[in-house]
Amino acid sequence: MTSSRILPVLATAVLALGLLAGCTPAPEPKPTKTAAFASDEEAFAAAEETYEAYIGALNQTDLADTDTFGPVFTLLRNPALASEKKGLSTYHAEHLTRTGDSSFTSFTPLSFDGEKVLANLCLDVSAVEMTRESGESIVPDDRLNVKPLEVTFVEADTSTGLAISSNIRAEGFQCDQP
Repeated sequence: MTSSRILPVLATAVLALGLLAGCTPAPEPKPTKTAAFASDEEAFAAAEETYEAYIGALNQTDLADTDTFGPVFTLLRNPALASEKKGLSTYHAEHLTRTGDSSFTSFTPLSFDGEKVLANLCLDVSAVEMTRESGESIVPDDRLNVKPLEVTFVEADTSTGLAISSNIRAEGFQCDQP
């Protein structure tokens, strides 16, 4: 082909490519993450409800029946999940029995950063007894009956929209002892 014939063919090819490129759809926009809670107060209320559900599930466990642990685990994320699994598995393996229920006597919201909620609370374990098969208690004589805890909650696919990711002793936070 001569250069006078190549030029129109190239121009037609470039024009056709341009038209085809215009026919491809634009990429779909990625959805932006919406806030799980409209306010700090809403997040704090969900956190308190989450801890209440966790304590309720924990109180319903039967240490002899690992199938009862599932509802507890659904409300936890690591590292709290790993810690709870280890603890409940140990209690089960050692054939311990728990009697009595835990509760919390106060809930003090500390912060909400849009993703995590941090709170202090007082966990009352005064009614809880842990015994070996022989009936011997494993509860130390000097146990704090009401434990000061710092709890971190993270967004999760639970009924409250949160799960517990950390449940540790609070430094500098005190709970009234009975």
